[in-house]
Amino acid sequence: METSDTGVGVKYSANGRAWTQGVPIFGNGLPWWGQYNGNKKQAWAPDLHEWNGKAILYYAVSTFGSQKSAIGLATASSIAQGNWVDQGAVITSAPGDNFNAIDPNFFVDKAGQPWLSYGSFQTGIYITRVDANTLKPFGARTRLATDSIGIENPFIVANGSYYYLFVSKGKCCDGANSTYRIAYGRSTSVTGPYLDKNGVDMRNGGGTVLDAGGGRFIAPGAESISNGVLARHALDSQNNYTPVLFMSDLFFTNGWPTY
Repeated sequence: METSDTGVGVKYSANGRAWTQGVPIFGNGLPWWGQYNGNKKQAWAPDLHEWNGKAILYYAVSTFGSQKSAIGLATASSIAQGNWVDQGAVITSAPGDNFNAIDPNFFVDKAGQPWLSYGSFQTGIYITRVDANTLKPFGARTRLATDSIGIENPFIVANGSYYYLFVSKGKCCDGANSTYRIAYGRSTSVTGPYLDKNGVDMRNGGGTVLDAGGGRFIAPGAESISNGVLARHALDSQNNYTPVLFMSDLFFTNGWPTY
């Protein structure tokens, strides 16, 4: 799944190197998207999972820098079947809210309770419980992380006795001036507090840098993790700062992630 100019973009691969372009999901857009993205057919930041015998897909609809945003949900009988059904917007935000409803990440805690983390800039990253049947968030939002340099793209995984929150910080898409980097913290509770290696709370700007790029490929971010593999993009400084996909095995050494 990828951010796309038409619907939710799809590419697939058997080896992670050679990729085949698939058919976009909702390639013509959906009528309700228009109020959030100016009637474009585009969706952002898809997050795909299998849950209770079906495929679920969260994604964002917005425009660059806008707080008028929505997180949408679609479901299908399976990823292979691809018979996606729109479930509408499950979280929305508007100018003046203290959060931005983009960059969703679905996560199931050790007790089997599903959650959705999300957020971009504003006051940072939040998490909300998700109803196991409707897959729609409910209840209070809990803030997990913030940073004055910009923070977005939360992704939560569990390992051992900890939950780990990965985020992207800085500017993602400004050519040579891009400052994106991947950072993380850990907590014994899915709702935090998440502390970095120095014990700094991610709600107070903490976060140990996992990857800041360097050399030819700069500004890594937009990370996602599945089956022990961390994917992210970085910008190719020798090719007009075009985004390039990287995938690495993710390990935990002495309780901290590395690759």
